[in-house]
Amino acid sequence: MKLVFANNQVFDLGLYSSALADVYKKIYKHLCHVELRFRPWDNPYYLDSLTHEQVVDQLTFYGSQVCVTVDRSRCMARDQQYLNQLHKIYEDNYQGQPQWLDYHEHVHLCEPRVGLKFKVLEIDFREKAGLLERQFDPAWLEHSTTQVKAGDVYVTWAELGKTPYRYWKDQEPEDIKRMCVLAKPWLKLRPKIKIAMQDIDLLDNPDIEAFESWWKTYEREWCNHWHLSSWSVQDIFAHSVFGHIENLRTIKSLLQSGVSPVGISIT
Repeated sequence: MKLVFANNQVFDLGLYSSALADVYKKIYKHLCHVELRFRPWDNPYYLDSLTHEQVVDQLTFYGSQVCVTVDRSRCMARDQQYLNQLHKIYEDNYQGQPQWLDYHEHVHLCEPRVGLKFKVLEIDFREKAGLLERQFDPAWLEHSTTQVKAGDVYVTWAELGKTPYRYWKDQEPEDIKRMCVLAKPWLKLRPKIKIAMQDIDLLDNPDIEAFESWWKTYEREWCNHWHLSSWSVQDIFAHSVFGHIENLRTIKSLLQSGVSPVGISIT
């Protein structure tokens, strides 16, 4: 499989010999014929050139496209409770329309983020790939890790909701019923490819110790709800690597110059 850019440069994704790579090859036999709707914020350098005010302006615009009136002042203040309310509106209304995805993704872009914003290139066909989603198979965690290397090609948890960590970080209600609705384990494989533009240690996070302490209170009941024997902090953060791409410096240069990916080729 190869990643194709708008200037016709092509990069081999270097897939491993694994069950997950085989699944992606089958999925992209279909998606290679589909136009990639690469959004500006899929570019890992998108936020580098924007102020927080500009991101809020974008959220306000995309909210208007789905008839949601956004309170700019609360977004400017990074009011997490208000952003949770905006996220709930998405949960209650999304039925596959791309306009709701644009709105939802900007809600997350406006959220406060502690520490480094990792540089990750996302290749996401969004609603166009809906019919190609697969039930998650734990065997695909064969190459899972919390330490991703620059150039690694991987897939992550991508449910409609939040991971337990994100639920805690976003100050959602201390309510196990709400938590079981919104916080989910990995249930589906969504055909989204991520490419790490830098080394990433997902557990190098000052919040981890506090989160682990909180998680011990809820893990058993939450796991019972989802019919799991356990779901560790490593499970919550793990990314499943299935390939490695070279020429990362060239790819970075293209992205920073505004040259975007246009699709995946399997030839």
